[in-house]
Amino acid sequence: MNDAIPWIYGTDRNGERFDLRWARTVEPAVEPLTIQEAKDHLRYSQSDVDASVFRYLKAARGACEDARNCGLLTQTWVLNLRQFADVIWLPMAAPLQSVTTVQYYDTTGAQQTLSSSIYTVDTVSRPGRIIRAPLQSWPALQGDRIVNAITITYVVGYTTPDLIPERIKQGIRIYLSWLDADRDGLDPNHDKAIQAAWSCWSDRVETPEPRPVTWRPSWLV
Repeated sequence: MNDAIPWIYGTDRNGERFDLRWARTVEPAVEPLTIQEAKDHLRYSQSDVDASVFRYLKAARGACEDARNCGLLTQTWVLNLRQFADVIWLPMAAPLQSVTTVQYYDTTGAQQTLSSSIYTVDTVSRPGRIIRAPLQSWPALQGDRIVNAITITYVVGYTTPDLIPERIKQGIRIYLSWLDADRDGLDPNHDKAIQAAWSCWSDRVETPEPRPVTWRPSWLV
């Protein structure tokens, strides 16, 4: 795993904390711009700059994802949490492509894969989310497992670079220009370039707090 981000927020109705951690496990296979598109923007024609331009592209895409708080192109993430909630928002999932698995440790300590009939996947909301299905209940978890009781694996991002809004790509071009012009990071005006790029990435997606489990079927003790 890489890009591991701890974030603890929210409480359930009993005052218990929702402990969340998410990490990217599969990187995007492509970047928002091709090397040739990036070179055209930077006004390069020679091939000996390809490796540097590719590094700039990866750095610019990473900066964009950090600014917008969502994965840009197809990539896989895992979310680890301590307990279930009625609504589980998925960090970095705007857009959310799919949920691969929801796994949990049952009361005996065995890891199980939850049936997809128990939950609904919402790919329209920003970020995407998992919602407990009507008339369903989450399974009981191993009582003393504090870390990684639940693991959700999901895929986020646009499926092709062509689907990325042009405004977002323009921010990446601006960031590329700054990286190329200020390779040592010593330009006193670098903040202006970053602000210009971030102005193209102003649609930051905030991940709401989990909603506690508030419904139980009458037959559940």
